[in-house]
This record gives sequence, C-alpha cells and structure tokens, in this order.
Amino acid sequence: MKLIAVDVDGTLLNSNNEISEKTKDTLIKSGEMGHKIVIVSGRPTAGVVHLAKELEFEKYGGLLSNYNGGAITNFATGEVISNHTLDLNLAKKILEETKNLPLEIIIPKEDYIISDRQNKFLDYERDLLKVNTEAIRGLRENIDFAPNKIIFASEPEILEEHLPLLSDTYGATTTQVRSQRIYYEVMPKGLSKGNSLLEIAKYYEIDQKDIIAFGDELNDETMIEVAGVGVAMGNAVDKIKEISDYVTLSNDEDGIADYLEKFVLN
Repeated sequence: MKLIAVDVDGTLLNSNNEISEKTKDTLIKSGEMGHKIVIVSGRPTAGVVHLAKELEFEKYGGLLSNYNGGAITNFATGEVISNHTLDLNLAKKILEETKNLPLEIIIPKEDYIISDRQNKFLDYERDLLKVNTEAIRGLRENIDFAPNKIIFASEPEILEEHLPLLSDTYGATTTQVRSQRIYYEVMPKGLSKGNSLLEIAKYYEIDQKDIIAFGDELNDETMIEVAGVGVAMGNAVDKIKEISDYVTLSNDEDGIADYLEKFVLN
C-alpha cells in the first residue's frame, strides 16, 4: 500500500482551480487499488470537502490533512485523527502586537473564515474555498478560541518587508511558512505537512518509503523531504524541484496522473 499525498493549489488543481478528469480518474483508480490518498493543504478542512467528494474519498477511505498539517481527518468516517491549535494566550499576544503592521489577518474557524475587517483576502478565500466568511470588529482583542493558525496577508513586497519581524519575534514559539506569495502562516510549533504524513503513515502502519508526495510550493518542502518519493510538479518553484526525487509534468498537464500511471498503476 502506498500513501499518496497531494497538495491542492498548483498541484491537484489546474489553473482553472479544477481537478482535471484524467487526474481525477487516476486518483480514484489508485484508491480502488487500496492505496491511501490524502489531500494535504494549508486550507481549512471545510475548504477541501468538495474535492474529497470529487475523488470519492467516502468510498476508499481518503484522508484530509489541513492547516499545513494542523488537523487530520478520515473523510468517510469524520474521525479527527489529530488536531493541533495555537495556545489561545499566544494567539492573543500575536494578534495584539501585530495590529499596527500593514498586514491583514485571516483566521479559519470551524467551517468558515474570519478577519477583523472586510478585505480582499477574505473575499478571495470565500470565492476560492466556497466557504462563508465574516469580518468581526475587535477580533484581535476578543478572540475566544484557539486557532489552528493565523494567516498574515498582503501584497508580496509588503509582506516580505515584515517577515523578519514575525520570524524573529515569534519564531521560537511557532512554526511559520510562506504558503503563497500573498500569505504568511503562523502555526503551532512543530507542525508541518511532512509531520502530518508521518502521523498518517504511523496510524495506518505504512512504511515511510511508501509515501509519495506531490507539491509545488515552499510549504510543500517538508512533505517532499519525508516522502519515500517526493514529486515536484512541472510548475513548482525551483527549491521544490531541487529537493525532489522526480519532476513530473505541470498541474495543467496532468502531472499527478502522468506519474501515477507510470509508477503506481502499472
């Protein structure tokens, strides 16, 4: 049995934010053969449910790893295998101390996404993930739940200017990752996509060498590294291609399907 892990944006989805028919069919066939398929994403759990349904996860016991490894769910049963959150007091501290930075905050909460004011990134999440969003005045001061992560959002050049501050100030108590050009995510210490795959492999008694991971962005680095075979998409950033064992076709050329047809289904 293989554990086949697929990132979402730029990997499972093509440029139209869709799973192509060929990629869909290949992953379903892999599930039929008894391999474990896991969607590994920075997105909240609610933001990938429609993809799991497309891939018929309810039939083949597919898994969801969300918040860059923060929560692992068995889609068919709804069992939450693990859930990691930031300490509430730490989250409050971060939100309070960054309130004067020119960065928006995006925080997943259950099946919707919140911010302290309406902004284009909240709209982007709503449209992309097909989830409800809400702007809550006073969120920074009054947050009352331990979040899986805090996302800082801005235009790339503005974000980059403030990354050293976030890293230097909170790097010892959190894990941080640049998930998109416009997003910087602050998560519980020790979390990563790679560690979530190791958790899943241990849970299902799958050997680490039997993990296959597909990715394209820097937040995929850890899962590419821990996998027995790390596969970079043809559209991946250079760093991911450099550390991968194999570079497949791009997300618009059915790169996942091309690899699986060559090395798994045959």
